[in-house]
Amino acid sequence: MPFSQPVHARIPQNARRRSALRLLVVALSLSAAFMPASANADGVTLKVFGGSSLDVLAPRETPEVQTKIREEIVAGFLKEHPEVSAVEWDAQGPQSGSLQRLMTAKLSGQEMDLIACSAYWVNGAYVRRGLLRPITDEIQPFVANVDPASLGAFNVNGKVYGVPITSLSTSTIFYNVDLFKKFGIPTPPTYADLKSAVPKLQEAGVIPLLHQGSNSVMWPMWYFETFSQASGDPVGVTQAQLESKEKFDNAASVEAFRLIKQWVDDGILSKDSLSVDMEGMRAAFASGKSAMYYGGTWEVPSLKENVKGFSWGVFPFPKMEGTPGEAKHGGGADNGMCLSASIPEEKVKPALDFVAYLTKPEVAKIYLDAEQPIATSIKGVEGVDEQYAKDLRATAFPNTIKFLDWIWPSEVTTAVASGIAGVVGGTATPEEAAQSVQATFKSLVDEGNWPPKD
Repeated sequence: MPFSQPVHARIPQNARRRSALRLLVVALSLSAAFMPASANADGVTLKVFGGSSLDVLAPRETPEVQTKIREEIVAGFLKEHPEVSAVEWDAQGPQSGSLQRLMTAKLSGQEMDLIACSAYWVNGAYVRRGLLRPITDEIQPFVANVDPASLGAFNVNGKVYGVPITSLSTSTIFYNVDLFKKFGIPTPPTYADLKSAVPKLQEAGVIPLLHQGSNSVMWPMWYFETFSQASGDPVGVTQAQLESKEKFDNAASVEAFRLIKQWVDDGILSKDSLSVDMEGMRAAFASGKSAMYYGGTWEVPSLKENVKGFSWGVFPFPKMEGTPGEAKHGGGADNGMCLSASIPEEKVKPALDFVAYLTKPEVAKIYLDAEQPIATSIKGVEGVDEQYAKDLRATAFPNTIKFLDWIWPSEVTTAVASGIAGVVGGTATPEEAAQSVQATFKSLVDEGNWPPKD
């Protein structure tokens, strides 16, 4: 018999209602699936953006440890702040690409509420590019949790742009204690002691000192050391250079490049450093193939994990003969938390609440203890009491100054790094390296990109 009625007419009425209800549920589910996450959440979703894979809590730890620490801290924050439903953290890529990644995100309209920020990029580029929101007044309710000197690393033109949540760093030379004892090298050694040890080390097939030279952002650390000794007042002379009262190719600047070249000419710093990355440098030291490497106290977790066959120690970058200035070492509060300039106003308070939460001593202890800090930016979180820490507190920390690339524009930092690579590789003279830095800075001034505008 032919069907003379619509199909739905042959279905009982209550069945039709159940079917319609199921269709409605499916439709609503599909609609929800394509809604933005923030619209689908019961509360605010905070987006934390990092320019590189180091812009995370406990940045020197393994990814697994970092994830565990982040999940513990975020869970604690959400419990205290039920108005926030999630904290999403997006940090990836190499340190050298931080600015490009952040600018790309901004230009593409990517949502960024908080920016996990290094003092290096805050001072050198982020503020000047209008990427950050000043928070001088907003942090007053919890600023007492933070070491005042550490906060200074995020102060640009009298305004605070970030809150340090980090271990405090200094720069030092890490050395193989067993090798030094074997070859009778005094500790702490003078520069002359290191030069005299070169033939002994090379005869034994050991590289005296290897640097992560392919990681260009690490070369300027050498300049901080030598410029301190060549100028006698590294921060003061740098400020004069940035005000165009001095030039970046003055006598002290040229001498700083020459002193780095001396390390190469005397055989202490290997030219092979130009092709070595961070992992290669660490591996060469851990395997006993190199006797020393120069870096920051952020290297300690890696040393403790990977150096098994010998004892390691620290000594400060030595005073070089004939220099007028004392040995000074770059350091300070490395990492912080900033507010994005594009953060919606309704998210400002939750974002500041998250920053405040990170400064609580009991919370900071969770992410700082993992790094075995020597000192920290959060009051109430003490450093470790091991021998290397005691040595650094006695020698390097009292002579630690602000990293100069926290003062320079990032273009100058890049020019200094390039100049050092040229000097180490023998493709540029110290004079040419300094002239290149001055030319870079002059272009910034001529193009109206320096000094920074409020």
